[in-house]
Amino acid sequence: MTLTLGYSKTETPPLDAIAYLAQALAAENGLTTMLTSLRRARRDLTVPPCYEAPPIPAAFTLGTDEIKSLDLARALHPPLSLRPAQLGPASAPALHYSLGDGTDPQAWTALQQLTQHLQTA
Repeated sequence: MTLTLGYSKTETPPLDAIAYLAQALAAENGLTTMLTSLRRARRDLTVPPCYEAPPIPAAFTLGTDEIKSLDLARALHPPLSLRPAQLGPASAPALHYSLGDGTDPQAWTALQQLTQHLQTA
């Protein structure tokens, strides 16, 4: 599923709300994974007939069932400076990795390193 929201240049996307959304989706709807990304575009979500920059990751979330298939200790300690926030109960957490504010293209490298780390678990 894809959810797209538009914001004007003077509005700040509510990135702090992403963890709350992820927690609700994990607890109530069986969230598997969620990638949140940002890109500059038109507020009305129309696409002009010219090149626009691609989106940049802002957060990655693993749902409870996905965590069960991984080594939790490994998932909690990726080889990066970021540490995930545990969402939900400690007995069955979802993990939310904040990758930045959606403006630094290096977030793609961090996401790639994170997913490689998790896949080898």
